[in-house]
Amino acid sequence: MFVASLNQSVVVVGLDEVFRLPANELSGWNILSIRGRMNERLLNFPAARRVKTLHFDDVEADHSDYLFAAMPKDIEDAIEFGREVGKEPLLIHCHAGISRSTAAAWIIIWDKLKNAPDAVQTSFDILRKVRPILLPNRHVLRLGIEALAPKETQKRILQQFQECLVELNYPHIEPHP
Repeated sequence: MFVASLNQSVVVVGLDEVFRLPANELSGWNILSIRGRMNERLLNFPAARRVKTLHFDDVEADHSDYLFAAMPKDIEDAIEFGREVGKEPLLIHCHAGISRSTAAAWIIIWDKLKNAPDAVQTSFDILRKVRPILLPNRHVLRLGIEALAPKETQKRILQQFQECLVELNYPHIEPHP
């Protein structure tokens, strides 16, 4: 979907949707691939311009017996990839295209708009148009806010993100202690 306010095409999908795309449709696209840490299956996107693969599971605690939450470095890498891509087409996927990918997309879009008035709400509105089915991973959102917002504004920014999530009847994002 072309997003006029970003002057960029952005797509957020699940893995099944990626596999249904003809390879030539990914030609020239930049792909942020979010995979579980235990997933050993390699994905190949030969027609893509750039591919960045992050490995973390859709969990909100540090880890469980078999699953691993995103680390600050994962989110910093996603943000950096979004910056490298600039205005080039960007496809972000995770397994279902609902939680990790929508959270990463929201953070990347917010990073592009963060100096504009009402940037959190605007980035959320864009995300809802790009991917109407979303339940962003709160841990990823929290890490993104911590990576991008100055310490003195993080609480206010967190509240703005929370106000958007209320529209989804989604639980609060708890700040790190």
